[in-house]
Amino acid sequence: MQNTLQNAEVPLARAGYTTELPDSFPIGRHKVQPRVNVTELQAHLRLLGAVHKLKQDVQAQRDGIAATDPHLAWIVYVNQAVCRFYAWAAAPWDMGTPGFNETAIPPLDVVMVWHSYLLATYYEDSMRMDSTYATNLQIIETMSLSLISSLIDPQTLIPFTPSAERQEFFECTTSMPFTPPLIMNHSDTLSQPIPCPHCLVPNYLVKLVAADNKGFTQSRFEHLCERCRNPFTKESIGVKRFALELAKKRAGVVIHLSETLLDPKTGVVDVTAADGFIKRLFATSDDLFKMDKSILPIEIAEEAQRLATGLGYSYNTLLTKLHSSVRPKFIYSSECQHITRIQRLAAAYSHSGLASIDLVGAVLRQQGFIDKMVGLGWTQPNRFDRAEDLAPLVRSVARYHAFLDLMEATTSTFYVPTLDLSWHSHQLKGSQYRRDTMAFLGRTPNHDDSIEAKTLSTAYDLTAKAWRDRFGVPYNGCGRVPKYDQKSRVSGFITSLSPIVWEDKGPPPAFTPIDNRPDLISIEDEADGFHPCEHKVQFGGPWALAALENSREQKGAAGDAWRALLAKQNEKWGDHDQREDPSDGYGYYYYPYWGVSVTPSYG
Repeated sequence: MQNTLQNAEVPLARAGYTTELPDSFPIGRHKVQPRVNVTELQAHLRLLGAVHKLKQDVQAQRDGIAATDPHLAWIVYVNQAVCRFYAWAAAPWDMGTPGFNETAIPPLDVVMVWHSYLLATYYEDSMRMDSTYATNLQIIETMSLSLISSLIDPQTLIPFTPSAERQEFFECTTSMPFTPPLIMNHSDTLSQPIPCPHCLVPNYLVKLVAADNKGFTQSRFEHLCERCRNPFTKESIGVKRFALELAKKRAGVVIHLSETLLDPKTGVVDVTAADGFIKRLFATSDDLFKMDKSILPIEIAEEAQRLATGLGYSYNTLLTKLHSSVRPKFIYSSECQHITRIQRLAAAYSHSGLASIDLVGAVLRQQGFIDKMVGLGWTQPNRFDRAEDLAPLVRSVARYHAFLDLMEATTSTFYVPTLDLSWHSHQLKGSQYRRDTMAFLGRTPNHDDSIEAKTLSTAYDLTAKAWRDRFGVPYNGCGRVPKYDQKSRVSGFITSLSPIVWEDKGPPPAFTPIDNRPDLISIEDEADGFHPCEHKVQFGGPWALAALENSREQKGAAGDAWRALLAKQNEKWGDHDQREDPSDGYGYYYYPYWGVSVTPSYG
């Protein structure tokens, strides 16, 4: 086929964009077949549309919590969904046939959690210990978007009625109904009992919402154990999990603490390095951890209780103790400089779930990305049914492969994407994603959507410059590139990441796109124009979508609403460094992050 993606002779303003993928894309020295395709993106968008529809349905209920607080109703629903995911993923599976098929596909609310998890710390959690939960994670490390989308009505975005076998498998596995209620009530309790971290007795009366803000879904959660009467929090549950894993390790159980098993620079499993890191971390610690003294398997429970008690069931104490092992005079405070890897290790044990991240937060952050797709109209039924409408998805795939090429060429920093759809779709392929990225990049980029906004903004500016230098085209739809007077900020950021020397060669020359990669320029109403500060409204609260809709109404259906919104934002905000971040009210933002962090870490 004639490849219009590489045709630089036709002026951009008049060039039509292809609606077919080329046979290959360049990634460094490689010519590779597309790692994701348009059909997979269409299936992914149907799933995202279904999740958005689910959220709308929960918030539209006229009874229960949604009647007075739709936002809280969704938070409660997500918490219940996470509990249902853990019940499903941690249970023994007897599917009768080998492999993972339609029968084992869980309900949409559980798929939603599974999807967010696959984009985070999933791989290490599936490898760092021998347990039913970890084994099941290995089985479901690949999400079949085509299979899951086939279970969703393409017109209504409502899941089809499950087969009897599929419903029976989930309900027998979890002892929970396949279809959870949409109405969340103030009197509801958690769908799964929580073992008390002090006495280990299951607690069945944990309220989701409480008048004193101490319900499980609220910021000050605390529950008085129904047996031993000791109060416990999500933090104390997490610290007890840390103590139990450390005790198991001392007893000779093959287990690796969170944030230790994968090489920080490549994302590859390295057991030798993980054991070496733990040995160095606890080499000079006080008598609390006792890592140099082995214990018997029958002593695990007692030793875990002793350690958790010694830590006061406190995350701050755990963080301080871990830092003190390498910084004897370390005293915890919110202002102190933490060692990145140690902080991430401790944070993995600051919540109540089995995962190394708070899955509730992961799902809520992912909603920002879903809202972005919905705001663009990409999740609408029939949006990409016609071949002539496929150009935005083809461009998304092209830009993703260009990102891989950019990362292959410059391994010393990390990059921020403008649109994550193709990258996410690739990540959902699990082992194939790791094989591909290791083959092309020599490392597996991770996804951290909780990076600080200031760091993200600087990284985005670096991305825009690197993109322009490599491909000769603007990075985003509005064409903004880093200002030269920001050089010191960018220079300091680069210096902190790598030993690259930034030479001051004077102001850069005026830039004119040379149009050598027209396939990488945004020429339609799509999401390639985001700056995480200037346009991060789209990564934040729902008022961003309202702004987009207002802009569209002002311009009319035939107008270029996206460009109008960008221009309006530029005019209104001017210097984007002066802006504050909107949040969704629960403390979560959607900040996509590209690449493995190379911040120097202990070990």
